Amino acid sequence: MTVAEVLLKSGWTQAQIDALDAKAMSGLNEFVGSIEKTAAEKEQAAKAAAEKAEADRKAAEASAVLAKEAEEKAALSKRSVDEFWRDTYNPGVAKWEEERAKLAKEAADRAAEAAFYKTQRESYLKTLNIDPASAPEFKPATEPEKKEPPTPGSPTFSQDDFLKRVDKGVFTIQDIGWKYQQLYGAPIPVSPSDLVAQADALKLSPMEYAARTYKFAEKEAERRAAEAKAHDDKIAADAVATRDAAHKAEVEKLQGEWNAEKRKLAEQTSNNPDTRTPPGSAKFSDLQRATKAGERKDPTRMSPEERRRYTLENIHKTIEERETAVA
Repeated sequence: MTVAEVLLKSGWTQAQIDALDAKAMSGLNEFVGSIEKTAAEKEQAAKAAAEKAEADRKAAEASAVLAKEAEEKAALSKRSVDEFWRDTYNPGVAKWEEERAKLAKEAADRAAEAAFYKTQRESYLKTLNIDPASAPEFKPATEPEKKEPPTPGSPTFSQDDFLKRVDKGVFTIQDIGWKYQQLYGAPIPVSPSDLVAQADALKLSPMEYAARTYKFAEKEAERRAAEAKAHDDKIAADAVATRDAAHKAEVEKLQGEWNAEKRKLAEQTSNNPDTRTPPGSAKFSDLQRATKAGERKDPTRMSPEERRRYTLENIHKTIEERETAVA
């Protein structure tokens, strides 16, 4: 809306409006335009603020719904655990303790009664000059226990069945803890109540839930693979050690023979008259002649293997000569 339109609505005549200065009219038009622009911007800002407030309200409502669902789920889990310990575990353990105490008392009463009757029997036999140790014992016939037939339509669940189920549950929890300790070398990271609650939430047995969550089968397979690898590595190491030991023994044997041959040659060529082979002896002459004729290799030019073979040949030859001489 222009300034002229505003003035006409305000009661000004067209002549009065035309009489206004053109510059003043231009300024008034700009002023009115800025007011309308500011009003439009404020309206847009107010609309954006309203939209943001609506989005925040919806997000808060969604967060409240999620929080309520989480609270209800936690309450359900806690109620399930509490019901298990209150209605199943604690009553079962209390009943089991009561039954155990009752059975222990009955056993003690029967033992005391048997001891009393045994004493009475021995005293009576002694009055008859009969040795109680050699007298036969009287064992009364026992009647079979009578069991009431179950009422048609009634459940067959008994107190013993209840105690067995409680014991089975307790033993299952212990087995799960033992299995985790064996595989991972540490206690299981959750409490028995949390384990039961989480298994119930997934409608699984505690053992099935633990085996799936903590990957018992995969961990056992890894351990078996590691044991097999360790076994194979040990066999390979033992084989290498055996080969190295045999090689070392052979080297030591050859070294010993070589040292013995060197010592023998050194003694034969030394200045010791007890071990030295005289140059004029027949044996020395034969050796010298055979060496010059090429029938025998010079010992100083033999390799270790040749010296070893030559020494063995001489030993065999000496043994044969002695056997021939004896024959």
